[in-house]
Amino acid sequence: MNCNHLVHSLGLAAMFSMMAGNVVAQADLDALIKAARAEGDVTIYSSATENVVKRTGDAFTAKYGVKYNFVRMSGTLNLQRYSTEAEAGTFAADFLFNAGAAVPFARESIKKGWVEPVSGAGIPALTSGQFPARFVTGPTALVQIAPWSIMYNTNLVRAADLPKDWTALIDPRFKGKVLIPDPRSTDAHLDLWSLILDKYGEGFFTKLRDMQPRQYGNAVQAANGIAAGEGILHTPAVGQTMQSLKDKGAPVDIITPDHTVGVEMQVILTHRAKARHPNAARLFVNYVMTPEGNKVFNSDPGSVSVYDTVALPKQYEPTKPDTPLRKELITKLLGFK
Repeated sequence: MNCNHLVHSLGLAAMFSMMAGNVVAQADLDALIKAARAEGDVTIYSSATENVVKRTGDAFTAKYGVKYNFVRMSGTLNLQRYSTEAEAGTFAADFLFNAGAAVPFARESIKKGWVEPVSGAGIPALTSGQFPARFVTGPTALVQIAPWSIMYNTNLVRAADLPKDWTALIDPRFKGKVLIPDPRSTDAHLDLWSLILDKYGEGFFTKLRDMQPRQYGNAVQAANGIAAGEGILHTPAVGQTMQSLKDKGAPVDIITPDHTVGVEMQVILTHRAKARHPNAARLFVNYVMTPEGNKVFNSDPGSVSVYDTVALPKQYEPTKPDTPLRKELITKLLGFK
């Protein structure tokens, strides 16, 4: 066989292999849809904001006829509640959306038999090769990148004074007007403060404390404070939270510095032997892992789909697994008791 024949044969073989794979994936998806519809609904525990889960859930229900329920909590509370219920043998959540410590939590939960690795859950978008493999950790899959930003009240800051980078947090013009949530409310916040610590050193935090920032229990409270005019700047903030407030008429917006890290939202699947609606859970996760569903999930300003990472800031840094080890230090540097 000459070279042209060989290349042609290999090309046809690859094409037929891909076609066969698509047929199998479609058959798996059809079976999953049928099983999910028989279960009727799915329950989600989410640290993603309410507007994200609602619009994605509404689109999912419209497409597949399977209803959804969700409970929205900050990242740490999300994992704590799931753990408490799992220890008691109760698995109310069929799957979770969570950032921060999601991957190590999933690894430990797999050992305990609570969670099933996404990589082995038979998700059609993954088994077909459609979902970008680099965003699968094994225990979880990354479905959203929301770069950390600075939210501001548009009524209280002039265009000429808009923050451009993280040094705005220590600008004397904003003394007493910077709102900061407790970093212990979610490990995802630690990624940003860790990046700032590495970039500017502990001296930055000394100046930040001198700015007399206002402290809040979590990011939702701080964001609502900005909307109510209790301050001018708030961070860590993401576009989803800003948009949910803006949709209600709040005078808020965000800027995203070029050098940043972000909320890397993961999906965590309750083990099929434990979940009340295992097929509906896998169908929902599959939807969010397809280009269609991932676009819906990431349609807020500043939210980046895993299918379109060119939208990331120029100096975006992926999250680092060791940042939770800095929780005590960062909490102290920020002045939280």
